[in-house]
Amino acid sequence: MRRFLGISVSESCILEQVPQETVSVKRSDFPILVTDETGKQQLVLLEIQSQWEIKFPIRLLDYRCRHLLKHDVEAMSCVLLLKPSSLAKPVYEDNEVTFSYRLVKIYELDAKEIIKDNIFCLMPFVPLMKNGHEMVEKADVAIYESALPRGDKADMLTIMAIFSGLVSKKLPQMLVSKRRDIMIESAAYDIIKEEGLKEGLKEGLKEGLKEGLKKGLKKGKIREAQEGILDILNIRFNVVPESIVKGIRGIENTDILRTLRRNSIKLSSLEEIKEVLKQLKA
Repeated sequence: MRRFLGISVSESCILEQVPQETVSVKRSDFPILVTDETGKQQLVLLEIQSQWEIKFPIRLLDYRCRHLLKHDVEAMSCVLLLKPSSLAKPVYEDNEVTFSYRLVKIYELDAKEIIKDNIFCLMPFVPLMKNGHEMVEKADVAIYESALPRGDKADMLTIMAIFSGLVSKKLPQMLVSKRRDIMIESAAYDIIKEEGLKEGLKEGLKEGLKEGLKKGLKKGKIREAQEGILDILNIRFNVVPESIVKGIRGIENTDILRTLRRNSIKLSSLEEIKEVLKQLKA
C-alpha cells in the first residue's frame, strides 16, 4: 500500500475473509481498513487477478459498493494483475458509470529493483516480474536469511513457489525442494498438500474405475468364451463331465480359448477334448 497507493500505513486489518476460489489465487478479495500516520481511516480493496477477465471491473465495482454500504469511510480500489494482458486498463466505462481504480501490472515491475530495495512484502511476486527468472534465487535467499519471523518466511516462500508456477514448471520444483524444511510450517503448504492428496485420491479412484472397468470387460469376454465352449460341448455330447467343465473354466487366456472353441466343434469325443486340455495345461 505504501509503494503502490502512497499510503503511510500506521495500522491495517482485513475486515472480512471472503472464501477463496483456489489456492492458486485465481481471485482474491481483501477489504482492508487502513489507518494512516495522521489517524485518517480509509478502506482499501486489494484484488489479486492471475489473469484479466472482461467483466472483472464490474465485479470490482460491486465489491466496492457492497463494502461502502457496510463501512462509512472513503474507499480505494487496487488490482494486482499477475499475467500480461493487452485488455487490462485502469478504468471501466459504460453509458452511466465511469469507475477508476489502481491497476498494478506485476509483470511490468523490475525484479532487480525489488531485490535492491529489499521490499520483502513484494518478493513473493518476483518470479512474475521482469528479470524474475534470474532474480528468484536472490529473492529466495533474501527471505530465508531475513530477520522476519519464521512463520512469515514459511508463508512467503510458499507463496513465491505458488506464483512461480504461473510462469514455469521448474521454478516451483526448485523452490519447494530447496525450502521444504521451512515451507512445511506454512498453513498454505498444508492446504496445497491436502488439495494434492484429494486430487490424487480423485485421480486414483478415476484410474481405479478405468482399470476396474477394463479388467471387468476382459473378465466378461473370458467368461463368455468359456460358456460358449461349454454350450457347444453340451449340444454335441449332452452331458459334459465336471472335470472338463473345471478345466475349461480354469483357462483365462483368450487365445487358448479361441483354439479350444475351434477344437470343440471338430473333435469327435469328450476323450479328445480331455486330451486337448491336458496338452494346453502342459
